[in-house]
Amino acid sequence: MAFRAISRCLAPAALLALGGCALMPDGSYDPSFTELREIRKSEFPKYLSGITYTGGDLYYAVADREGKMYPLTIKLKYSGAPTKPHFKESITLEGARDLEAIAWDPLKKTVWAADEADASIREFNPATGRRIGDLALPGVFRKFRPNLAFEALTISPDGLELWAANEEALSCDGATANSEGGSLVRLCRFRRADANDTWKLDGMWAYETDPTNGQAYKGYLASGVSGLMVAPDGAVYALEREFSQTLLPGFRARIYKLDISNAEKVSETPFCEKKPERTVRKELVFGKATGIAMYEGCCFGPKLKNGRLVVLCSDGDDRVAHAFLYLSAP
Repeated sequence: MAFRAISRCLAPAALLALGGCALMPDGSYDPSFTELREIRKSEFPKYLSGITYTGGDLYYAVADREGKMYPLTIKLKYSGAPTKPHFKESITLEGARDLEAIAWDPLKKTVWAADEADASIREFNPATGRRIGDLALPGVFRKFRPNLAFEALTISPDGLELWAANEEALSCDGATANSEGGSLVRLCRFRRADANDTWKLDGMWAYETDPTNGQAYKGYLASGVSGLMVAPDGAVYALEREFSQTLLPGFRARIYKLDISNAEKVSETPFCEKKPERTVRKELVFGKATGIAMYEGCCFGPKLKNGRLVVLCSDGDDRVAHAFLYLSAP
């Protein structure tokens, strides 16, 4: 989701002060993900909205303008610390318009990308950008709100599960988030038997985003799912991105570990007609007020000396922060 109008209104000097404030939702919060380093560089590509890890030191990121994908490398120093990302020449993905998420397919060596313009998820050749295929999605997603469609996408390390979620509620599923309550989105799991099989919907669950911490700023307010990632042990994590105004307007990033074991599977029946009684449980593992950096993409990277690297990328738009945030996961 782009905030270009917001980026023209924000006062960067004032908001930079918010970038280092850790979120503490309650006194018992003890984050299991720890921050390693944040890098903000004006030379980073603008509009980065999703990132995925392919192995070694290679990643792919997508931008929500011009349908571009950027190969990049993040090396680890001898000490184990991740270095600044280095970008290669961009690749245009065929027919893409508003790319918001990308997932590496380890079995087929292709990428899948979510396009918010038409709420689609498509497969591409990462070397040429040629479009290969489409993911068959439930028809209910045709009722997406503009700029609030598929923002989150990931494939499990074994290549047998694909997870996707819309950013905020479909028009038939309820309201968008505000300070009084969150927004109900649909978390989808697709499965396949092997690389030659097609993805089939295996389950859909209701996920409630957080309420906003503050109020609208110049008419803008958001709290939605902007990223998904699957750990090597199969655990699924969601990145929530919020924009609101408390003392000053700014963005927040939260990462949650998800638990669907007690959540009810939902059908395509609109939530406005039948509201789910049991939604996805979520456990907060990281939170940060990020000022003018709006972190939209996330992925697990390689093993570190202690833990595993997690990489977040910020959609820089026109004037907000072009940034990467490195975390360590247990």
